[in-house]
Amino acid sequence: MAKLKTLANAGVVNSDGFYVVGGRTAIDFANSATRMGSEGDGLASMDDLMQFLKSLGHLHEDEASAYHMYLFQAPDRCQQMMTTLQDVRARFRDCLKQAADGWPMDMGFMTSLNEMLASFHTRLELVPSDGGYEVKTLLVEDGPEQLMYPILKDVAEFLASDQVEKVRQCAADDCELFFVNQSRNGRRRWCSMSTCGNRAKVNAYLKRKESA
Repeated sequence: MAKLKTLANAGVVNSDGFYVVGGRTAIDFANSATRMGSEGDGLASMDDLMQFLKSLGHLHEDEASAYHMYLFQAPDRCQQMMTTLQDVRARFRDCLKQAADGWPMDMGFMTSLNEMLASFHTRLELVPSDGGYEVKTLLVEDGPEQLMYPILKDVAEFLASDQVEKVRQCAADDCELFFVNQSRNGRRRWCSMSTCGNRAKVNAYLKRKESA
C-alpha cells in the first residue's frame, strides 16, 4: 500500500494502481495488463474495466452502477466483451512495438479496429458544462460493449496522430510499459525516472564503483 501511494504521488500510477505513464488513454490501456497491487491481468474482469475507465475520467460512478446489471443479466456477454478487449490490447501492443522499433504497423489491426468502431451507433448532444455548453458524442444502444468505446476511439485517434512516431517502450529489461516521448530533446528512455530511470542510474553508479 505504501509503494502504491509513493508511485501515485510520483505520477507513475493512479490511486487505483493503473499505470498512467502513457500520456493518454490509448497508451494507458496498452499498459493495463499490469496493475500495481493486483496479481494477474489488470483488466481481468468488467469490474476492472469500469475501475480503469473511472480512474481516467471516462465513466462516472452513477453510470458504472447501471452497467453492473449486465454482470447479472448477461455474464457470458460481459466475459466475451472482456476477451475481445484483451485481444485488442494484445494486437495494439504489437502495433506499438512495431512503431517503437521503426517498423510499419499491422494494417490488419487497423481494419479490425474500423470494423469494431463501425458497430457503435452514436449521436451528438449539446450538454451543459463548466464553461457553458459542449457537444458530446453519445452512444445510442445499450450494452456492456459501450464500455469499450472511449478506449477504441482514443486508440483510433492516437493512430491518426503524430504521436505514433514518438511512442517508445521502456528501456529497462524488466519493464514492458509504453509511453509517448514528449521530452524536449527526444531522449527519454524510461517509463518513469521515479522507477526504471532511477534504478538504471543506481546500477550504472554501482558498476562504475566496481570498475574503479
